[in-house]
Amino acid sequence: MKKVMLVVLLLLVAMTLIACGSDDNTTPDPSSSSTPGVSDTPGVTSTAPVTSDDPDAKVEKTEDYTAVLRDFDWVSDEIDYGSFQYFGSGSAVANDINKDYGGYVKNFYLVGEDGNKTSVSSAEVRRLSTVGVTIEEDKNAKTLTATLYELDVRVESSWERVTARAGSYLMFSFTTNCPTGFYMTVTTSPTSTTAAYEQGGVTVAGSNGRYTGTAKCTVPYRAGETYSINICLDNAEKTVLASIPVEITTAKYDSQYALMFQGDWELIRDEEYLPNLVDLFYNVYPRLYARFAYGTEPKTITFMADKNYDGVAYCAGTTVCVSTAYANSNPNDLGFFSHEITHSVQQYSMLNYGGDAWWTENMANYGGFRYFHWGYSTKFVQIYNMDDKSLQDWGYQAYGNNKVFFAYLDYMWPTTENEDGTLKYGLIDSINRMIKDSTVMLNDNPKQVGSTFNNKVKEVTGYDTIEAIRLKYVDDLNNGVWEFVGFRDYVDNFLTEDIEGVPNPTYPMREDVTKGDKTNTALATPVTEGTNLAKGATVIDSSGQTSDQYGVDKAFDGDLTTKWMVKKGASGDQKYELGGYQHSITIDLGEEKTFNTYTLVNAGVRENKIFNTKEWEVLISSDGETWTSIDYQKDMNVDTVSFNVGEQTARYVMLRVYAADNNNIGTIRIYDFMLFDQ
Repeated sequence: MKKVMLVVLLLLVAMTLIACGSDDNTTPDPSSSSTPGVSDTPGVTSTAPVTSDDPDAKVEKTEDYTAVLRDFDWVSDEIDYGSFQYFGSGSAVANDINKDYGGYVKNFYLVGEDGNKTSVSSAEVRRLSTVGVTIEEDKNAKTLTATLYELDVRVESSWERVTARAGSYLMFSFTTNCPTGFYMTVTTSPTSTTAAYEQGGVTVAGSNGRYTGTAKCTVPYRAGETYSINICLDNAEKTVLASIPVEITTAKYDSQYALMFQGDWELIRDEEYLPNLVDLFYNVYPRLYARFAYGTEPKTITFMADKNYDGVAYCAGTTVCVSTAYANSNPNDLGFFSHEITHSVQQYSMLNYGGDAWWTENMANYGGFRYFHWGYSTKFVQIYNMDDKSLQDWGYQAYGNNKVFFAYLDYMWPTTENEDGTLKYGLIDSINRMIKDSTVMLNDNPKQVGSTFNNKVKEVTGYDTIEAIRLKYVDDLNNGVWEFVGFRDYVDNFLTEDIEGVPNPTYPMREDVTKGDKTNTALATPVTEGTNLAKGATVIDSSGQTSDQYGVDKAFDGDLTTKWMVKKGASGDQKYELGGYQHSITIDLGEEKTFNTYTLVNAGVRENKIFNTKEWEVLISSDGETWTSIDYQKDMNVDTVSFNVGEQTARYVMLRVYAADNNNIGTIRIYDFMLFDQ
């Protein structure tokens, strides 16, 4: 009995040493005699539990001490107590420690900026504004020690104040001594609890108490106001550690639609990737919405980058996600974003996706094809050879190459205006509305005569099925009755023009190919020696983006062992292909120079002759605007060839390549282009 009373007395003394409060389920180690550095808090009392033979009791008697049946056990060596970390206000941290460890924490130490530790009381701990704590175990003494450090977050000094466009995406670095647990908010002030934007899981990396993280957010759509970007602890209070005021200026697009960015965009290497996505969204989504939506569809879409996703891209609700690895490897492939946001406008709930399922995906293909690829710029235009059989029969696959067929449907059966201003819906719009209005599940079987789907087709076109229209489309392609060259002349363009905050489309078009009529005879002996006037010329325009190893500058470096190589269509701008040629280079000689001979060094000097350039044209200009053709060649397959073009004076020279190789692949391989004045 005396032993029990002694245990109870020691428990009472030890528990009152912790000013964090009491826990009826907490029993300290009776072998400890004192707790240095921890002060008492008046008014805090505790009633310690006693030992019992009852197996259901909350306290058990061990050989040398009394312990609480908690989530951890002194006898076990499997738990790393040092891994328990807490972050927050001093008061919140003290409460957490008391709740999880009770009387076992015997010492509190505060680490200063110099790295030295100072013993502090629990009352002093409570007065700290923000603190981090690591719990360390002393198994011999049967005690736990709390090592504390005041948290700090330091934002790049150049970001003391920020001016940013409404709706833009902002990223900046910060350093801290806290290894984890950050949250990002954008509020009207640092003390506001209402966030206009927030994102959890902000990670940091580093070691030895210094870590670096990236804060990132979408700037609110409130031009003329000032918001606060806050780096917070990821705790219940969202304790603010650092804030930056952000003055919001006018958005690039004044739109009722909103684009949000989330995820790992700081890992995207191409600086134009996000600006391109902003242009894509605000040019494409309002047009898709104006044409296909009823007004209840979402107006805010999120684009996300994910470093942990090992696929290409996916859509989840109103979020379109891309793998950072894929984005970095394919910086010009943005078309799938336009495909996915077409789905956001469709919102089809009554179309049987388990059947043929071709309409939903193929219409999404068309939404991106028309309003992104051909909607506002030549940069991402998709060019197809009308003889490509995949354009004629894609087998009604969910992701078939149907884009030109849908263009045919819009061309033949467009939506028009009646005299009273109401709309007479064309085929695609009629089917879209039928699906949205349906109260029963529909099937999009393209060959089933008499189905609800094909009855709508017949109502609008007179054809029994969509398959019957496809057969007509194939005939029109093969007989030259119809060809896709762009959307400029489509009568339904009015549906997606004059949208507030969105510039009208420029409608890129395929042009008739105009080739020069001057063809010179090749010299008997190619010229590669002498003063090469093109060596080191400045490239002011080229048809392809490629690696440094095969950069366009390699075509003018005078080195016959290096080459310019790029695939057909692997370009930052497709305007050259709209003009009917596969590749082009325009160079600036720096000043007007006189020459009479040019030399083209093709792939055959080091590779298979099948890669030699087949058809090209050379043009010159004094002002970079007015061009004169000085030589046109076709059906060529020569490794190195030179042509005397007569005396010419020009500052700018353009090489247009109509056929990049003799294998009809379209990949250019030019080892050098030279100019001489013989």
